[in-house]
Amino acid sequence: HYYITNNLSSEQCLQCRGWNWRMVQVKHSIQECVLVGSANAEQVRALHARLEGLSDRPPEQDDYHKTFYALKSSNNTVKLSVVRKPAVKDKSGKGGMGVTLLEYQGVADTQAHEKLVTRTLVKAHVGSKPENFLTDLGFKMDYEVVMKGKRYKTKQIETTIYKVQKVPKAGDTSNTTDISSLSLVEMSMQVHNLADPAIVELLNLAETLKPIVKLEKYDPNRAATNK
Repeated sequence: HYYITNNLSSEQCLQCRGWNWRMVQVKHSIQECVLVGSANAEQVRALHARLEGLSDRPPEQDDYHKTFYALKSSNNTVKLSVVRKPAVKDKSGKGGMGVTLLEYQGVADTQAHEKLVTRTLVKAHVGSKPENFLTDLGFKMDYEVVMKGKRYKTKQIETTIYKVQKVPKAGDTSNTTDISSLSLVEMSMQVHNLADPAIVELLNLAETLKPIVKLEKYDPNRAATNK
């Protein structure tokens, strides 16, 4: 079994039922700064061209299947997600192993910084079927999506452009369809505290892209109702 420990309030909710845990230690609580926007097809083409010129390396194809789970108690709700990324083929056509991650994203904080949202981010590599573990703990599946897009890296900053797709039948990703004609654009950076001067670089990059797409703070409560 798997256990994520990071001095999070959800830790007490996962310590239960006398499980014989195999520990997956996450040593640092990483804060993620996030800006979000949306773009139509024409804006996406312009955005790809602009980011290719600004990025340190070629973009990475970033497709994955994400399933969200929730564990509710009388005074708390713990939310985790299982992320499955397919094996990536190299130039010879050979593919490696796919990746499965257990992910915790803390409650988005819109008050900590005037111009962006912050959240705690914890990820751990796990075995191929963490759903059984989560179900045994009492987690229930909330919803699932498929994300298809590209990831650009500029120094510490990651910019992703995704089409978000709905999964018509639980676990079956063979016939997914786009939720919207718009693409989701997310710009993020991992920092250890909000005094990190690199945050200015994120805000400056967002400003550079403003003629194409407006990246801004998002309302997590509104996002939750639109899943």
